[in-house]
Amino acid sequence: MGNKFFAELSRRLNIDGIESSAIDEKRLEVFLHGQPVLFVSPANDVFLLPVGSKNEEASELYHQVAVAADEVYSYVEAMQNAPLLHASGLHEDFRLLADFGGAVLAGQERENGQGYQFVTWIWDYDRTGVSHGHYYEDDFQSAKQDFAVRSGLIPRAQLFTPEELTELYRSAEHWFYEGPELDYKQQEAIQEARTKIEYTVPDLQSRLEQVQSQEPQMNL
Repeated sequence: MGNKFFAELSRRLNIDGIESSAIDEKRLEVFLHGQPVLFVSPANDVFLLPVGSKNEEASELYHQVAVAADEVYSYVEAMQNAPLLHASGLHEDFRLLADFGGAVLAGQERENGQGYQFVTWIWDYDRTGVSHGHYYEDDFQSAKQDFAVRSGLIPRAQLFTPEELTELYRSAEHWFYEGPELDYKQQEAIQEARTKIEYTVPDLQSRLEQVQSQEPQMNL
């Protein structure tokens, strides 16, 4: 699976403006300012190179790459092992990733290295065809959440949107730094919540910057 994993991860990183290059099938090197500072193994382990140690930019890049690598590895591996979805009316090949409670989660690898598409459907009454598709381009996490809700595995009320999580992160940050003095358990709980949100919302930083730019500025 190494080649497919590296090719897809490199494509995803390139979209975010991150340069990378595969060294045979052994590792994918990731560059910062033209210099390799970390690499990803075929088993999805991320390693910081000595040149990137004690470098704040490299540490931030490590976190970003690790999050992307986890998602890419999970769906590339799932697609490799999934059977074809057999349903009337489908004119393209989709792999069946999950089937529960009348809902289906499927995936499709696009041609010419153009990434992956994921979709959730509802089976018809005799389970021969599917309908009411929700499509997700390169967004496995959202597709899985949608499947969990449509299949009844998770009530919709238990899920938070990226917008809601962004506001919760801002509130937690304000409470942590500017609120009343917190005891150790409260600090630990807030820090853990913030870390989880950082992993759950990959574009959190850009969302925070956008919200901040929309806030009214005080004239002094």
